[in-house]
Amino acid sequence: MANQKGKPQKKARPTPPAPAAQQPAQQPAPPPVNIPHLPAISVIIPTYNSARYIGSCIQSVLGQTFGAFEIIVVDDGSTDDTVRIVAEMAQRDGRIRLTRHMKNSGAASAPRNTGLRMSRGKYIGFLDSDDMYTPTALAELISIAEQWRADVVHTEQVLFPENQTIDVTPQTRFTTFRKETGGFSKEPTLETDNLAERVQMFCRGRLFGWVHNKIYRRDFLMERNIHFDDLLTSEDIVFYFKVVCSAPRIVRVPNIIYIYRHNPNSITRKMVSIEQSLHALTHLMIEGAKVMDDFMSEIDFFVKNPQFRQLPLDYIIQQHLIWTQRFYDKYSTAQLDELVRRELKKYCGDFTPFFAYIYAAIHTYRQRLINNDKQIRELQAKVGAQQ
Repeated sequence: MANQKGKPQKKARPTPPAPAAQQPAQQPAPPPVNIPHLPAISVIIPTYNSARYIGSCIQSVLGQTFGAFEIIVVDDGSTDDTVRIVAEMAQRDGRIRLTRHMKNSGAASAPRNTGLRMSRGKYIGFLDSDDMYTPTALAELISIAEQWRADVVHTEQVLFPENQTIDVTPQTRFTTFRKETGGFSKEPTLETDNLAERVQMFCRGRLFGWVHNKIYRRDFLMERNIHFDDLLTSEDIVFYFKVVCSAPRIVRVPNIIYIYRHNPNSITRKMVSIEQSLHALTHLMIEGAKVMDDFMSEIDFFVKNPQFRQLPLDYIIQQHLIWTQRFYDKYSTAQLDELVRRELKKYCGDFTPFFAYIYAAIHTYRQRLINNDKQIRELQAKVGAQQ
């Protein structure tokens, strides 16, 4: 299907919302707001020990110019004041729904799935508890979704506070951050429905697997049984790969509606030990590849075209090897050998020494290429200086 384009929509650069007060409970209590019978969108916020950020996160939704929403906060076993803050905000606004997991699941998948099961909106949005929406985010995305009858509205960029600012204020300066590559949409664009092209776009980073800077039609997710798999990290990459392969209508837009903040206590940053990180990244490489391969095995296109079945597996394994490179930069192969063997043993059994060797060799040769490239650049600079 050829791309279809609508009229360009000129939008002013969105301004970030003002943060909530440090203690929402101390604000004057406004009249209660009743939840709509059928909210247009369910905003799902998984949270764990997010007392510092959760107030401003929720307030960024409450302050939207579009009001027909419900906020589903799924607490994943917090031990700080997160639950109290959310509960007090929910008493003042009936659009906030709070549910709790009594035991921390260790990842975002379980609370997001709980939120999906609870959701009632026509559309679904995912908001991380340390991030924020711009004030017109929901109005912009829902308008486009309705106009284009979209299953997914896919934005390509986020606002990123300069200097890794955590406490966003109206005076905070922002820069635009993009993870994707290739030509960016300049107006709402209906993406191709050719699966071969979509898979290539996904694996080249053109349709990157963030879940939070998009909205999804709820019935589409439920009909295709698309949910988050039990992965320690990058569950959003696998989730969005399923969406890319399944959604009849994906609309890309140039809108910037999401404010991403660095949180030093997030799941991926709190794994400070080598053991924790290697376990998580090996889990991603092997379990993530298995989940993706199982999904593709049920689709005729991938069965009949194995070259496209290999692309996503290669992509997720490469992501793993790139992320673990930092360990080999800091520690010797001898120091890491026992850890790698121990981690791979549950997957490789008697073949662990062989795969451990390959694992280390890949990083060794990668480092050689990096060093060779550095030496080439230094020599080119010297030659250029002598001319």
